[in-house]
Amino acid sequence: MVRKILPWPFVIVSALGLLGVFASIDLELPWRSVALGLGLAVYMGSGLLSSFRVAVHPKPRGVMIAMLVVMTPAYFIAFVIGRVAGFALFGLPAHGLLSQAMVGAVFAAVVYIAITPLIRRIVTSIALQADGPPVR
Repeated sequence: MVRKILPWPFVIVSALGLLGVFASIDLELPWRSVALGLGLAVYMGSGLLSSFRVAVHPKPRGVMIAMLVVMTPAYFIAFVIGRVAGFALFGLPAHGLLSQAMVGAVFAAVVYIAITPLIRRIVTSIALQADGPPVR
């Protein structure tokens, strides 16, 4: 189970879904709904598909759930930081395809990819503490 936590192809696809969700914020109404729906479908679908690939499904533990609850606002904070940087550094407009939200969305997706190894280590240590070291 530990070896198959967050495989890279699914991480990249999930990051693209996250990019779609955050980038859709500044679009006009019909496009906002379409981009938000597609982004959420890709993000959540990738997570579901990667969870089905794992042969062993551990019980959700309080520490794992707490980690997921903490990581969700972290992505939003990364989006806000990127959005402010898009305005301050590049002077991008607040609406449209190339806007502050696009810079924030790219930054949030990069943060998602960058912290994946850390999340893997945390989940691995939680699994090993709960179940003991692997038997060889």
